[in-house]
Amino acid sequence: MTEQFYRDLAALSHAAVACAEPATTDLTAWIMAQLQPQRGESILNIGSRNSRLALALARNVGASGYVLAVDRSYRVLNVLSQQSQEQGLEQRIRFLYLNLNDLDGHLRADDFDRALSNGALTQSKQPQVVLHAISQALRPGGVFFFYGPSHKDLAELRTFASRNAQEIPSQGEKALLFMERIGLPYAREIFTQVEILKFESGICLDSPEALLACWRESAFYEEEREDDFHLAARHYFQSHVVFEATRCLVGIRARK
Repeated sequence: MTEQFYRDLAALSHAAVACAEPATTDLTAWIMAQLQPQRGESILNIGSRNSRLALALARNVGASGYVLAVDRSYRVLNVLSQQSQEQGLEQRIRFLYLNLNDLDGHLRADDFDRALSNGALTQSKQPQVVLHAISQALRPGGVFFFYGPSHKDLAELRTFASRNAQEIPSQGEKALLFMERIGLPYAREIFTQVEILKFESGICLDSPEALLACWRESAFYEEEREDDFHLAARHYFQSHVVFEATRCLVGIRARK
């Protein structure tokens, strides 16, 4: 399955490699191109750690639409709330503080035009149940786009992080295999149409803070190691100008 999966991916077009901030602009544009949010729509945003996406969605749906941001972290939702107020988007974003595994039963049927997940599914203990709940919440013809790391994602960063750790966290190993071995088969079971897409982009991080921020958004982030990682990042930039890595993501676009 693995070889066929990546042969399928190789046949698809992908974003050009660029050296800038952590693939922020390219990645957001790629996601928006796959989801294609429209004005007046209601969008379910599963996992809001990347607040840039939720804010971009809110801008796209306009004053007549809205985004429901779901996250298990009160801190994440609070940051998003503050940023939405700063950008005048507070009327377009609603919040649901909830563990993803408890999503079933908390959403109205046929209530959303589109749904997006930025990797939160890789942490779910019951991904099939969650995918089914998302499908039920979508209107007929609704689109769900979710993405996560491929097995090659941020290999340079993984090597750097592992120098001060015994091993990659088990949840990180699971996340690196989720899209291929779990997400894709379940999506094919639940949705009527499923497409596989690929994103690759080089990134150049120019400060310890940028390196830390990139690690925080990765599948192998460990909150308890943050101080040690930040110290290692500061030591790294004492003798280096930039840290280079490559984002390698797999996206699945499913239609109800």
